[in-house]
Amino acid sequence: MSTDAKNPESPVSTKPRSSGEKGIKIFMWPKVIYIFPSAIVALFCALGMYMLREKLYDPSEPHEHGVVQKAVADPNAPATTTTTTTTAPGTPAPITHRERFNTPQNLLGVLFLTVLAFNLVVMGLDFPRFELIGIILAILFGTFFILWLGAFFDLDLLRPINAMLAEIYVFANAGFYLMYALVVLTVLVIVYITRWLDYWEVLPNEILHHHGPLSDLERFPTMNLKFDKEIPDVLEFMMLGAGRLVLRVPNVDKALILDNVLFINSKEEALKRLMSRLDVRITTDKDEPIL
Repeated sequence: MSTDAKNPESPVSTKPRSSGEKGIKIFMWPKVIYIFPSAIVALFCALGMYMLREKLYDPSEPHEHGVVQKAVADPNAPATTTTTTTTAPGTPAPITHRERFNTPQNLLGVLFLTVLAFNLVVMGLDFPRFELIGIILAILFGTFFILWLGAFFDLDLLRPINAMLAEIYVFANAGFYLMYALVVLTVLVIVYITRWLDYWEVLPNEILHHHGPLSDLERFPTMNLKFDKEIPDVLEFMMLGAGRLVLRVPNVDKALILDNVLFINSKEEALKRLMSRLDVRITTDKDEPIL
């Protein structure tokens, strides 16, 4: 007679759960994060202006560098003095506005303002892919048309552009650029910390919405969940892979819209892997789950 008997209690599985079973955390970021390129450029400009510490003046006009002030007594008024200025030897002569535009301090200022303007445009406007393509084509067509007019009528169309650029002269010292970068960095750190005040977590059986300083919780079922990925702004997608997730939960009137999700392609793939599995397990005596 066989004495072999099966153990009625199955051993507990020690296999770690996969990352998909732990859930997928999805954060919605504010648009202020797209200002980080200007902070990087500000650090570069701060380094450049630190190397140009004696260039904080307008070189097209007489400046205090190289000007010597002398106090000369007035013979008719012994109690008062008059001040005259003389230019010290070796003082550079004023330059033209066109040469002034090409000075390093001005080019650094123009670079910083250009990147800052680009960041503000990205934050303030949405550029869908077809709209962006249309804008690029319109700019290219306009440039070609202007060049054609200049060639056909033998016009120097670059002269007014050069004259306008020659009037631009912007600069700041290294401390300004450094403080700007520190302020932006502080804001980004605050945003990174406070992201835990409002985020979503997708589990195999439910969707959790954590929000509020006391971590208020909302629960939604994942059964028959459908989701869509959208790219409302091509520039934001190019910078940080940002996009929008739309979760459609059964028996919920409104779709759950998650805006400005970074690296959305990786989130989409993780959601596909999570939704393709069914979190119902049948355990045999060998504790091998059958999905």
